Amino acid sequence: MRDYEERRRRYRRNRTIIFVSLFVIIIVIGAIYLIRLFNRSYQDYEVMDRVDNTEENLGGYLQYKSAVVRYSRDGAVAVDSKGNLLWNGAYEMADPIADTCEDYVVIADRGSKQLHIFNKKGIAGSLTMNHPIVKAEVAKQGVVAVLMIEEDTSYIELYSKEGDLLGEKVTNITRDGYPMDISISDDGEKVAATYLSINKGEIINNILFLNYGEVGKNFTDRLAGVQIHENEIVPRITFLDNDTVCAYKENGLLIFAMEEIAEFTKEETVEGKIKSILHNEKYAGIVLDETKETEPRLLLYDLKGNRVLDKELDFEYETIYVSGEEVIMYDNLSCLIYRADGREKFRYTFSTNISAIYPINHLDRYFMINPQEILEIQLVE
Repeated sequence: MRDYEERRRRYRRNRTIIFVSLFVIIIVIGAIYLIRLFNRSYQDYEVMDRVDNTEENLGGYLQYKSAVVRYSRDGAVAVDSKGNLLWNGAYEMADPIADTCEDYVVIADRGSKQLHIFNKKGIAGSLTMNHPIVKAEVAKQGVVAVLMIEEDTSYIELYSKEGDLLGEKVTNITRDGYPMDISISDDGEKVAATYLSINKGEIINNILFLNYGEVGKNFTDRLAGVQIHENEIVPRITFLDNDTVCAYKENGLLIFAMEEIAEFTKEETVEGKIKSILHNEKYAGIVLDETKETEPRLLLYDLKGNRVLDKELDFEYETIYVSGEEVIMYDNLSCLIYRADGREKFRYTFSTNISAIYPINHLDRYFMINPQEILEIQLVE
């Protein structure tokens, strides 16, 4: 019996060792595969699927999760990677502008008063504003922030997709400045705005932070922070993630933390003319224009304002943006994709014009849109 028990213990011990060893081997092989997959460079592509496209009265395209939205003066459609129609909506607009956040898309008629909100089921709401629209952004629940200007008054208003007014900020342009940009947080409760004014011949730029959540009730006019810049223009502002704001000035950027109240985090000043700005939920970026001595430079910063990339660019792009861990740029025929650490992932010159390129899985599949087709392509080595 003692011999039998000893053999059984050895059997169990050996079986455990074998299972653990196999598990470790599988983990190591999987890790090696993923590392190679995420660090792979590609030289060509294959077309996996295609759907007909038309750019008549085109307003533009939007990356919409793993789908793409095409919006025009006559309506909008969302198409997935297999060419399936997810939703469509008809309207008539003179100058459509659009924004997206998770499942929601807002399309507004700039200079007019019409606005439509879409989600994965199609139309979620249609609103008519009281003043001409300058800009509209949407949050993840369908809340929209709308910037409007009429005569000498500017309006920032928040609406639910059902049309309920959730908050507003009314300012006099002569007294308070001209609103240059606004942005809404993902949760639909916070708004950042930048205003430009001239006082006694001096330029003054005010950055306002508004909180329309429960905490914001404790502040006068919902004002949860303000920063004043003298002799400096801050034309663009955006929420990077729900609690981080980036304001782009003429010669750099400003980072603010805003869980509830805005707190200044970091200022980054650069030398040279800013050619482009880019951002997503992880990074804020600046492209410095070329000089006689240097090529254009891409600077990338994390959410705390720390520079994580400084790279010279040898590509004359028309469009540049950051998505996930990739910087994607393209012109009329060519495309270049860098990883966020600066390594080149894909460089290619197509035989047809490029209208837009968007990642599908952030690995090797993309939408490549031209005036005739929306293609799903897979990169190959």
